[in-house]
Amino acid sequence: MKICIVLNGEIKDYNKIKEVIRNENYDSIICADGGANHLYKMGINPDYIIGDLDSANLDIINYYKEKKVTFEKFPSKKDETDSEICIFLAEKLKATNIDFIGALGGRIDHTIANINLLYYVKEKKIIPKIISEKEEIYIAINEKIIIDGNKGDTISVIPIKGDAQGVTLDNLEYPLNDHYMKYSVPLGISNVMLDMSCSISVKKGTLIIIRNKDIQ
Repeated sequence: MKICIVLNGEIKDYNKIKEVIRNENYDSIICADGGANHLYKMGINPDYIIGDLDSANLDIINYYKEKKVTFEKFPSKKDETDSEICIFLAEKLKATNIDFIGALGGRIDHTIANINLLYYVKEKKIIPKIISEKEEIYIAINEKIIIDGNKGDTISVIPIKGDAQGVTLDNLEYPLNDHYMKYSVPLGISNVMLDMSCSISVKKGTLIIIRNKDIQ
């Protein structure tokens, strides 16, 4: 079950993101509150709109109600963010993959919290990814992952939650083999894909991997 969660961060190029959503063929689209404004501008109907509904335009809410979209309203004062509540629903829907759209930009605290959600989702045995017009953000925890893209795409590999042991980078301009990557040293910034895919592995630790699609 592949699920898209649309958040209320920045989306500057609706045509690009609309193309992403269409091409990914999601089984379900969940909207977190003001994310409904984004989908409306792209002419896309979500399956669910969730949150306290304080950020979504009232006319858009009424439009989606007429379209029989499922709404779940929660109080504004709650322990969980709207993003977390969307993840809870995705779990109920038996998600295997969750892609977040509209997770970046705007308030830096929201951006950092949304990137940290990758770890939160990964712990639930669900494969997460953040997608924007220019980036895709992945997470690797004690594992090897393959990143698909284009020759010349910029790849940055950043340890989080401490140092990362046994980091190996293959099919990148600056390879590493079984490297101890310190949390405080930006060694993995701005690598370059040599082909249509590359591999990143870490024996012990957690890596955030960012593929910059528009930087050559």
